[in-house]
Amino acid sequence: MGACTITGGMFSTDSYSTVRGVDKLIPMDVYLPGCPPKPEAVIDALTKLRKKISREIVEDRPLSQNKRRCFTTSHKLYVRRSTHTRTYEQELLYQSPSTLDISSETFFKSKSSVPSYKLVN
Repeated sequence: MGACTITGGMFSTDSYSTVRGVDKLIPMDVYLPGCPPKPEAVIDALTKLRKKISREIVEDRPLSQNKRRCFTTSHKLYVRRSTHTRTYEQELLYQSPSTLDISSETFFKSKSSVPSYKLVN
C-alpha cells in the first residue's frame, strides 16, 4: 500500500474522498514509500510480496511435500516485440535441467494411491 492511502499524502485534508489510516482497517503485507510511489518502489514491493508468498507456501506444506518441490523467486523473463500486433510479450525462460536441484523423474513421481490413468481430466 502506498503512503497516500496511509497518511493522506498531499490529499490529507479532511474530505469524503480520502481516508487516512487505511492500514488500520485493512491488513497490509508491504508498504510502498512515496506519493505516488516510484516504479522502482513498486517493483521492490512486488519482489518482497512474492518472497513472502513463497515462504508462506513452503511453511504451509507438509514436510513430505517440501522435499519433492523446489520453490524459487528468481525467474528469467525477457520481453520481445511481436511482429504482427506491435505489442510486447513476456516469455519465461526455463532453467536447464542441470541447474535444478532434483531430477524431473523425482519431481513428477506421484506417491498417491490413485493410479495415474485415473487422474485424466
